[in-house]
Formats: sequence, C-alpha cells, structure tokens
Amino acid sequence: MRNPGKMNGETQMGQTLKSQPHILLVDDEEMVLNSLSSLLRLETDYRISAFDSPKEALEMLREGAVDLVVSDFLMPEMDGLQFLAEVKKMYPQVTRILLTGYADKRNAIKAINELGLFQYLEKPWDNEQLKLIIRNGLAHQGLETSLMEKIGELDKVLLQRDELAQDYGELQQEMELARHLQTSILPDDFPETDSFHFLAKYLPALAVGGDFYDVIPLTDDRLAILLADMTGHGVQAAMSTTLLKISFSRFANQNVTAREILAGVNEALFKTLPAQIFAAGMVVILDTRTAQCSIVNGGLPHPYLLHRKTNAAEQIFANGLLLGAVAKEQYVSGDETIIQLCEGDCLFLYTDGLSEVANEKDEQFDDNGLRHSLLESMHKSSAELADHLIGAARKFGKEDYEWDDVTILTLQSGSRNAG
Repeated sequence: MRNPGKMNGETQMGQTLKSQPHILLVDDEEMVLNSLSSLLRLETDYRISAFDSPKEALEMLREGAVDLVVSDFLMPEMDGLQFLAEVKKMYPQVTRILLTGYADKRNAIKAINELGLFQYLEKPWDNEQLKLIIRNGLAHQGLETSLMEKIGELDKVLLQRDELAQDYGELQQEMELARHLQTSILPDDFPETDSFHFLAKYLPALAVGGDFYDVIPLTDDRLAILLADMTGHGVQAAMSTTLLKISFSRFANQNVTAREILAGVNEALFKTLPAQIFAAGMVVILDTRTAQCSIVNGGLPHPYLLHRKTNAAEQIFANGLLLGAVAKEQYVSGDETIIQLCEGDCLFLYTDGLSEVANEKDEQFDDNGLRHSLLESMHKSSAELADHLIGAARKFGKEDYEWDDVTILTLQSGSRNAG
C-alpha cells in the first residue's frame, strides 16, 4: 500500500511537478520507508512516492514512469530483484537502486550485471551517501538519455550517408559527430578538496579515438578515478567510451574496491562490445583522509609518482588484463598497489598515445623520454607539467607522425600550484 505522506500531485519548494525528479521508494518495513521518505522530503527537492507493496508500486508505474527507483531486497510479495526486473521491462531507461543487507552483497553485485542496476546501497545507510548515490543516479539517467539522443543523431547521419553519395564532406560530418559524442561525456570539472586537485589534458587524434577519463565521489572522503583507452578509432571507438562511462558510474559505489570496479567494467564491456573491441584501463581510489591511493591497472602504461621533495620520479608497477577481452571467470584484475601521497607529490597517469610517439628512426618516446621529461619539469605546476611533456613528445616525434589520442591525468597533493 502507499505510504502516508505527500502524494503524486504535490509539489515542494514552489517547483512544478515537471521540473522535479520523481523518486519511487519501495520497502515492506514501514519504519525504513518513513525514514527514507522523511529524509528525501526534508533535504531534497525531489517528488517522492513511497510504497510498502511492490505490486502496488508496479500498478502506479503502469500509469507513468518515474526518474529513479529505490527498492529493498527482501520483501514478502516479491523480492527486490524480481520487482526491479519488472521495472526494467516497463521502463528500461529508469535508474534502479537496490537496498540490501551486508549478507546479500554478493547477490546485489550479481544483479548489477544481470539486471543493469545502477548501484546497491547497504543497510544501515549513510544519509549523505544515499543522497549522493541518488544524485549520481539521476545524472546517470540524463547521460543515457543524452546518449540515446546522440545515437539517434548519428543514425540519421549514417542513413543520409547511405542514401547520398559518400563524398568527403559527409565523412567529415560523421567523424565530427563521433568526436562530439566522445568529448561530450568527458567531465567538465572534477571534485575538489582543500588538499587534492585534479587536472586533465586531452588531445584527440585526427581520426577519432577512444580515450576516456572520469572522477566519481564514492563517499565524503573517497574518490574513484578511471582512465581508459579503447582500441580502434572512429565512430565505434567513440560510441564505446559511452559504455565505459555508464559501467564506471554503475560499479563505483561506497564500499567497492578498485579491483571490484575494474572487474565490473570488464564484465560489462565483455557482454556488450564486439569481440574485436576492448579497452586498457586503470582505476585509482583516493582516500582523502589518509592520502592513500589504491591502484589497479588493466593494460595502461605504468603511472608515475613524482616526489617533488626528493626530486624523484617513481614508476608504479601494476599489471592486469585488458578490459572486455575475456569473461569474468577468466578475468584477472591484478593486485592493488597502495601508495602514500605526501605534501607536494603528484600522481601522473597517461595513455600510450604519449609514450608511443615515434621519431624518424621509428624509435619511441617510451619510458626513457617520459622519465627524462618528468624530471625536467618536476617542479612545474600540473598544467605546465602536462604541456611540457606534450611539447617534449612533439619535439621528439617525426614531422609527419600521425598522433593517437593523448590523455594526461594528474592528481596533485597539497597546493594546486605546488612544484
């Protein structure tokens, strides 16, 4: 039955119903349902519908869609997985979140892949974490909607290309759309703290490539960082980066490890991408309280930790399999490498478009050129450091070298301009 309280027709804080995200809550325990409803009504502008019966919740959904669903796992009429599976049949694009006890964590993780759940949240939940997951879930839905629109635009261009003569102008239009699709899902800014700062430098190839990066808050003091490089170029590579974005958002939640995120992304890509398409990727989880980073690498070049106080560039060795190449039963994400960031340290991540630049002798810039340039620019700001590395690679490469995508992502400890 519907939980007492604000009904569908009500508005909050003077907003119209159309502008308010509509959240559906389902839990057979009245105390839990009241707690969730009260929190979201008091501390957010969302429109809330709450039910203690999943069957009655489905009846409401037959009248119209909502923006996000939060469901308990263990319920007498039907369990949360059955309920969310029905929701998916009715509205595949609606973001779905599962509430679960710790003992059900394995089933929750399994459901993320099988049912396409956005995330799960363990009971007892943290209120701030709950609100963060819901905000991210709503943003995730917006991303998928935008992706579908862009895919529609791309389909129109491809249809026009098939119907008309395939001249150079049409090809350029297709590539420009692919480039726009790829860059539109990259973050405009990053989460900032007083002690840690991010910088990204992205140089797309002339032929559209597949580099991708993102930073997602897990909790108030934990951040998940992803850097990845899809194989291939063109429309297919650009489209594949959207799957990276969606799967990273889906698996990055409060209690997850870097290994679990990478394994989840691998499974999602393996199930979705063609056999010849896969990705190299790296996940870093930063704990802002302890200044520790946990790093798991699946095929990207080994990152560097710049110790500015000692003028040292330490290469961080971490190995694992590429993403999307094998099923989860065969996937090995490798060990997590833990590093400690000190004041002034800079973690330097990059894709192989930088290290594989070749000169007239077909010699690559590789680790030797990279380390030398890092030591040269050790005390520059993150932005100056990235520019120096790219400039050094350009100077090293032959004049007609056809560049791959280049992405540099830095994590600076201490002052933004420390150097």
